[in-house]
Amino acid sequence: MRNSALLKSALLAAGIVAAVGFGARPSQAGYIQTNLVSDIAGLAMLKDPSLRNPWGISFGPGTPFWVSDQAANVTTLYAVQNGSVSKANEFSFPVGAPPQGPTGQVSNIGGGNFAVIQAGKNLGPARFIFADLDGSIYAWNSLLGATTASQVSTPGAVYTGLAISSGKDKLYAANTKAGRIDVFDGSFAAKSLGAGAFQNPFPGLVPFNVQQIGGKIYVTYAVPGRPAMQAAGEGSGAVAVFDENGVLEKALIDGSKLASPWGLALAPAGFGQFSGDLLVGNFSFVASEINAFDPVTGAYEGTIPVNPGPGNTPGGLWGLTFGGGGKDGDPHVLYFADGINFETDGLFASIAVPEPSSLVLLIAALGLVSAGYRIAQRRA
Repeated sequence: MRNSALLKSALLAAGIVAAVGFGARPSQAGYIQTNLVSDIAGLAMLKDPSLRNPWGISFGPGTPFWVSDQAANVTTLYAVQNGSVSKANEFSFPVGAPPQGPTGQVSNIGGGNFAVIQAGKNLGPARFIFADLDGSIYAWNSLLGATTASQVSTPGAVYTGLAISSGKDKLYAANTKAGRIDVFDGSFAAKSLGAGAFQNPFPGLVPFNVQQIGGKIYVTYAVPGRPAMQAAGEGSGAVAVFDENGVLEKALIDGSKLASPWGLALAPAGFGQFSGDLLVGNFSFVASEINAFDPVTGAYEGTIPVNPGPGNTPGGLWGLTFGGGGKDGDPHVLYFADGINFETDGLFASIAVPEPSSLVLLIAALGLVSAGYRIAQRRA
């Protein structure tokens, strides 16, 4: 009877943990991961079959999160607000020859460039723009309805990342296949920034992602070839910082804890021990984690583990972003997209500094579970 009571207490404690946040787990760095959406039943607060191998994340003022679901060839929208998550919409991409599927994406809300042209008609500025593995750049605005429209097609290109300039007049696409950054002007036309633009400072690596942070263009680099990217160990990656004209400002991180880095985010004040740090996510299946670096020196500061959930395979970590303050989540919470289980499934989750009361509750609950289990084992 005593064993049953102890086990019951342990189960109740586990229930308390679930109440604090679905799938909430304290990390080694003192952060809490909460699983928001997954295509796997029971893994997150919301189940969505379309969330498969999610890559880039973006949002505009007042919009939900937009997530590129490469394996499903769609982009899905999730409203995250006041502790709840709901699916707001879904938009598809034309079906073509593989490799295909949306990867990086950006918001063009507030910009007057990048007019969407379909069947010779100007539909006005794109609101969201997407890179695709098929070497295309797709765009969406409300006149397109439930589908996106191709605006650029670069033969032989494989676009794995996308950034937009601070003035919303240039696009930067990471062309992993060609090992370069392709640039487009505000009309989606190819734009030359000169022979020296975006010169790769890391021999043997190729551009994997590109992102604009604070008016600077950050490029992540990985070993070439999909199998090598998946199997990359720590030290196999780099990050460089350029200005918006492609002039190298700093080879910021070379090796260190990087393993096929892709996601980037600059942590705000109030994000615990890594406040103000540059957070870099490893895509690699063998070193799937988020590492923090000094944004000026590139020095390694620490690691935030990523938990794929029981029975799931880690790796395929993609987009990182902090929220916007509305349907796009909390500005002090980090959100990430992960193509768990060898990029066949998906997880959209958050990482936050726990409130003091929540932290105490989690520690107590986990302690009860652990104590109950140990006592039951001894009694057995």
